[in-house]
Amino acid sequence: MATNYLQQIAAQINQITESLDGTITQIEAMNRKIEENSKGLTESITAVNENMRLIIEVIKKGRSNTKETLEDIRKNLEAEIQKINLESITKDEILAVKKLKDINNDVSENLYMAQLLNVIQGLREITGRAMAIKLKKDNK
Repeated sequence: MATNYLQQIAAQINQITESLDGTITQIEAMNRKIEENSKGLTESITAVNENMRLIIEVIKKGRSNTKETLEDIRKNLEAEIQKINLESITKDEILAVKKLKDINNDVSENLYMAQLLNVIQGLREITGRAMAIKLKKDNK
């Protein structure tokens, strides 16, 4: 009976050992899968980080290019507006400006002549007084 009992215990220990060997094999397989998944995840994260870095770099370049492009557009628009403003001056407006210049010259001439006339009138008055004074002296 004791040998029978020992054989049963040995059989049970063998079954437990085989069961543990199977469990260890499963754990090792799971460990390999976890390591493979971890390696794949690390590679994926590295690729995502690199892609994000590249995307951020492209966005930065896009911002600076957009700023430069907007500055160029603004300068071109200002130049076009200036050109349109100069082109919009019609022949009638040019003639009107020319007439205003002529009128300004005529007014300046008239003012000059009026000043000369005042000087001449002042000289006549002075001459007239001087002649009147001389006549009075001669008559006395």
